[in-house]
Amino acid sequence: MSGWDQDDERAIRERAYFIWTHEGCPDGRANDHWSLASAEQRERLNELMYEEEKELADRPDANVPALLTQDVHGG
Repeated sequence: MSGWDQDDERAIRERAYFIWTHEGCPDGRANDHWSLASAEQRERLNELMYEEEKELADRPDANVPALLTQDVHGG
């Protein structure tokens, strides 16, 4: 489960449970439901990261930490 924090794991668990109940609570499909829920969570996180990058792209202060590592003259 590396790479997921507790909130992600909770969201995956809740989504997997929803999928399981929606399918009529079948036995032996836990791994399928977990895999599907994990893929959906990964997609949501990728979309959030993309939106954040898009939002920051035009901001001149978006890369301030990188600027702070450069030598500043005259300061």
